[in-house]
Amino acid sequence: MVLHAPLRSVTVLAASLVLGLTAVAQVPTPTPAPAAAAALDPARFGRVETHAGLTVLRVWGSPFERGYAHGRLLAKEFVVVAVPEFTARFARRPGLLQQARAAVDRLIEYPEDVQQELNGLWQGLVDSKVDLQMPELERAFDATDLRIANALDVFGLMGCSSFTLWGGQVEGGGVLTARNFDWPLTGAHMVEQTIVVVQHFADGRAVASVTWPGFVGTVTGVSSDGLAAFLHVGTAEITYTPEPSSWPTAIAARALLAAGTGDRATLEARGKDLLGYTSPPAGFLTHVVLPQAPADGSPALVFETDAKKCVPSTAGAGCEVLTNHFRTRTDGRKASKDSLDREQSLQKGIAGCVEVDDKVVSVAEAWKLLGSVDRGGKRGFGTLHSLVFRHEPWCFELRIATVQDAALVAAPVSERKFALTRAQLFAVGQKLGD
Repeated sequence: MVLHAPLRSVTVLAASLVLGLTAVAQVPTPTPAPAAAAALDPARFGRVETHAGLTVLRVWGSPFERGYAHGRLLAKEFVVVAVPEFTARFARRPGLLQQARAAVDRLIEYPEDVQQELNGLWQGLVDSKVDLQMPELERAFDATDLRIANALDVFGLMGCSSFTLWGGQVEGGGVLTARNFDWPLTGAHMVEQTIVVVQHFADGRAVASVTWPGFVGTVTGVSSDGLAAFLHVGTAEITYTPEPSSWPTAIAARALLAAGTGDRATLEARGKDLLGYTSPPAGFLTHVVLPQAPADGSPALVFETDAKKCVPSTAGAGCEVLTNHFRTRTDGRKASKDSLDREQSLQKGIAGCVEVDDKVVSVAEAWKLLGSVDRGGKRGFGTLHSLVFRHEPWCFELRIATVQDAALVAAPVSERKFALTRAQLFAVGQKLGD
């Protein structure tokens, strides 16, 4: 399967996934939000910051309170991205949305804390009194739509390329990891509304996710103790329907980041457990990176997951390069030429950096490597955001694509460049709440 195909090809497969979900679906009963939430002050549990033009939403408190602050503080921004996204995907295929609505509560299960967070988010949107009407769908966006939007990794596909280097291969040392997020481009709203949401948990940890208003999972994220996680679609046999009561993979990825680091063995066991609750119909690779390399191996772990099981992948020798095909499992589909080409391009580029001149990869060279496998132009699938991250010495550089003359300027070569310090990203030393 060529992941970077025109939007129509991706949409057809996504539509097939939705159609498949209806086979065992039951009509859900929406969960009502607590009426007492209207009295909440969102400023007690969150705030919106701007860093050189990048929006950062910071939330804390209970799951419901975090969600409520999210919904109230970003209600207008939520409408700007959610309404055109649902319109682009479903206005010409309203039956598909109805089928997804009938399926979501039967097949998708959110952990209790995430369900509370989504309830709070919905209540925050309602209390903001923002206009949620979707004129082309002839109704308003509702709580069921919100649950569908937060299961995007079940109802759609993402491409992506990433790599991890460590030790003597990295200028300045440490563990350097970089990632392109490739996703169907339905309109400029998908890049213009890209933000960072930072969830502060009761145990003092925090998780920062590159995301959109209203989405609580992690497709690209890092934790305050230096763990990183990125999602890639894989090459599982397409099953069309997840197992009943499956978690979205983005929810499992956020839970993995929130749980903390530990050693490689602990992280591998935790990843297998959390990702075991997922069953992605087309398969996913979850690229997880420790903040420090163990003495005897790689700091990178890759989990290859399909609808039935999760298998940790064999680590690469000296570096980890990941695109969109399983490397350990052989029970799925064949790797596409596109995925193999991007993998080989990254491997060749890394080898060229470490075999000549200073024999290390710098942050600037990491960006050049991401640029060598990005996707832009007038196509329906492109690199919407890219990240280069290192916990120590610190580096958090994010780039977000732009749309110019109806064409996508891919994230690695975009002028929307942001470099956040540790204190800016995780509010180090700052007081949150009362």
